[in-house]
Amino acid sequence: GCTIRAFAWHPHTNKFAVALLDDSIRVYNSNSATVPSLKHRLQRNVAAMAWKPLCASILAVACQSCVLVWHLDPTSLSTRPSSGCAQVLSHPGHSPVTSLAWAPSGERLLSASPVDTAMLVWDVSTENCVQLQWFGGGGVTFLAWSPDGSKVLAATPCSVFRVWEAQMWTCERWPTLRGRCQTGCWSPDGSRLLFTVLGESVIYSLSFSEYRGEMQGQVGGSKTASIVADLSETTFETLHGEERIGGEVHSMVWDPTGERLAVILRGHPDSPGSQTVVAVFRTWNSPVFELLPWSVLGG
Repeated sequence: GCTIRAFAWHPHTNKFAVALLDDSIRVYNSNSATVPSLKHRLQRNVAAMAWKPLCASILAVACQSCVLVWHLDPTSLSTRPSSGCAQVLSHPGHSPVTSLAWAPSGERLLSASPVDTAMLVWDVSTENCVQLQWFGGGGVTFLAWSPDGSKVLAATPCSVFRVWEAQMWTCERWPTLRGRCQTGCWSPDGSRLLFTVLGESVIYSLSFSEYRGEMQGQVGGSKTASIVADLSETTFETLHGEERIGGEVHSMVWDPTGERLAVILRGHPDSPGSQTVVAVFRTWNSPVFELLPWSVLGG
């Protein structure tokens, strides 16, 4: 079985964090032979990790009863940083914490739980938080802050997801027909959201108004989502000729230029030979949105 609970690449430097089944976290850095191991009595059932943007060594960790924010000294040769290096962010009823998202500026941190109907916006420096409360639809299973900082996707355990605008914290909701939102990612300018639904092999797209200055406090999303890709079977040109792949979308990442989309596809459960692969698509966001198969990794 897998011994890894969670994994997080640093957005700007050559380091990553790995949370293991024993709830310890190891930080690997290409520039150092030292591998710090982070342990804390509250670091239980680690579900997610997120490095603070524009900062070399602050790591947020989603735990059973709290969020731990580790402040690591990048010059230290210690392999066991003190638990005093970790801030504890906790709030009554906010447990277990399973989703985290930093604002692109690093100024705020979002935390969420699938059983808490409130999402929390933390000012880590003061350890204060604001509750974003709604009713119906349960808690939150997935968070994604748009790269321009203007909006946040919050998926729920039910067949509905919300998009919040990150100034006035108002939200709009979109129902999904057959299941919960599995994953999502934003275009670099925050004008388009791609998302998938659990159990489906298609990618949906929602577009958002570009006139944000005139729409303060409004999300401005299109009323309905359009299907932009059906991945039940897609043909890729490879060195060995055409290769047909397909499956259910597990996760997606859009590169910072908005030109490539990486999609992890889980093989069809009813097809014994199908494998999990990473499919890469070329994308264009204007003048019209296009998504074309480009390459496939793994298999």
